[in-house]
Amino acid sequence: MNNSEIQIFTKGVHNKIDPEIIPKEASQDAKNWITIDGTIRLVNGKELVGATGVIGKISGQTFGYKVDGSTVHWRKIGTKIQYFDGTTWQDTVTGLTQDADYTFSNYSSLAGTFTYAFGLDGIYKFHNANPGSHCSMYDSSKNFKGHAFIDRGRTILWNRTEDKTGLYGSWIDNQRGVSGGTGVYTSVSGEATTSDSGTLAFKASGATRNCFGVTITVTGSGQVFTDNYDGTLTGDSGDTGTINYITGDYTLTESGVGTADYQWEDSNIRGVTDFSKSATRLAGEGFQFPQDEGGDAIISVKIGQDGAYYSLKSYSSYKLALDATDTNATNEVYRKEIGVPSLRSAVSTGKGIVFINTSNPEKPEMTILQKNITGDNIEPVVLFPHFKFENYTFDDCTVDTYDRYILVSCKTAGATSNDVILLCDIAAGSVDITNYFARTFARTGGLLYSGSSITESVYNLYSGFDNDGDSIDNYYETNDELFETDRLKKIRKIRLRGKIAPDQSYKVYINYDNQGYTHVGTVLGSGSYVDNSYPQSIGNNIIGSSQIGGSDVTNIYPYLVEIKLSKPPKFRKRSIKFVAQEIGYVDISYVMDYDIRTFEHKIPNQYRQKQNVSLDGESIDQ
Repeated sequence: MNNSEIQIFTKGVHNKIDPEIIPKEASQDAKNWITIDGTIRLVNGKELVGATGVIGKISGQTFGYKVDGSTVHWRKIGTKIQYFDGTTWQDTVTGLTQDADYTFSNYSSLAGTFTYAFGLDGIYKFHNANPGSHCSMYDSSKNFKGHAFIDRGRTILWNRTEDKTGLYGSWIDNQRGVSGGTGVYTSVSGEATTSDSGTLAFKASGATRNCFGVTITVTGSGQVFTDNYDGTLTGDSGDTGTINYITGDYTLTESGVGTADYQWEDSNIRGVTDFSKSATRLAGEGFQFPQDEGGDAIISVKIGQDGAYYSLKSYSSYKLALDATDTNATNEVYRKEIGVPSLRSAVSTGKGIVFINTSNPEKPEMTILQKNITGDNIEPVVLFPHFKFENYTFDDCTVDTYDRYILVSCKTAGATSNDVILLCDIAAGSVDITNYFARTFARTGGLLYSGSSITESVYNLYSGFDNDGDSIDNYYETNDELFETDRLKKIRKIRLRGKIAPDQSYKVYINYDNQGYTHVGTVLGSGSYVDNSYPQSIGNNIIGSSQIGGSDVTNIYPYLVEIKLSKPPKFRKRSIKFVAQEIGYVDISYVMDYDIRTFEHKIPNQYRQKQNVSLDGESIDQ
């Protein structure tokens, strides 16, 4: 045997079995190194969004969308729902229950682009063109308080304080009015306006109403102001105006009396916040299904690949399947051996529902509910059996998706808040461990945002190369390599290849036969073995399949270095550890153990004094 190579890193962390047995392309343990595109790469840092928050946590987060595709960043902290105006977090709703979790759901219709918030205190409706205003939609005769999402024009709600095991559905929004003005949409024509600003009359008759499709004509000039559906009005003679769809307030840059034509809706009337139904329920109306078996509460509800709603409880799950006519439904226990620990511990993906199964709390498993090979049934399948999920606590965990990854934020042993994010790549079968305090996730434009588990702060995650100005705490340990033989060996040199930023460096350590890591060399971004003639420009966000950078880019350079090992011992196995030292990019794509020499078939020297042990194990024949 002369050389041994790792030509590609593909396996992530394998920490459930002996490090001697795991693949050489895997790590026995690591922190803040990710396996991506055949390399191991120091993970990116995080960048604060707005100001640092006080001690607390984020209790909900999402991005809403405007008609032009731009976004509104929403979050729930403490007693407030806020939006980010590009500089500062602004209050929209106040007086909510402290730290109560809220779910957000986006919904677009002919009436506009909305974000809804559902929680213990009620239902709140926001038009993303006017994020500073809201409608409080709770009406005990029409709807409920709980967690919810909107799917196919209907709200699915659970976690009512009064009914922890009930699953509820709203009317299906038909996005049209009906005769007599009793539908969701109502038209208004020729409403008098008296000046260049005012409030449309619809709001005075219903606090849960919002308007859309506004046209205002100034009588004197005949100028017509037309709704752009983004909160602005454009006059056909060049003047402009604004419209707040929630409050009905308008402004024009031309004065004078006029008339307004518009429509208004009230989603509490046959819309997505109306859960009412007839004595004999009709198609498209609200519904309620009991899911009482076991008595445990519904914790989370997700949509399966078959379009059914899967209610995940602590120790079991239900499946609710609605037929195409919306008049027949199947509501049944799906499984009794699966369960989840928290509201956000499951996520619907194109491949199935992925969740942390804690029905056996001593053996948590990442599981996916996916179609079987014949495609006629949904079955649970355990993912990543090589990873020791039992090292972590999942009582407040969040499971979400980002690029190729399933994200799992959870707690290390003894932690009181989530302090780890596991990056799980189903296609590659790899899990990597990153250390960030996260409780919620939201995505937009290829970027990932995390809500902190310890402060009322939001971060652009895996962005930049520092952790709030500090270098990123990290290490990567290879397997315990035997080089396919139990004989003693010696290594003369190791070779390393990858890319590195000029200001970065990493230390290299070797551990022979569990004797502890010894520093054997340092790779410098400024070293003579770095090829500065071939720079590669990268951006701040490089965790995904493409490198996203914008204007803030940095150059990295390829390197190939050989480290000569001073007085290496004879060993049975060895592992290597890499530790990045500075702020900046670094990856490792290739490792070679060079000039491996094989010796006698003996056990390592430190164990030899115990070769001949008595039958009772109490004495040793020296």
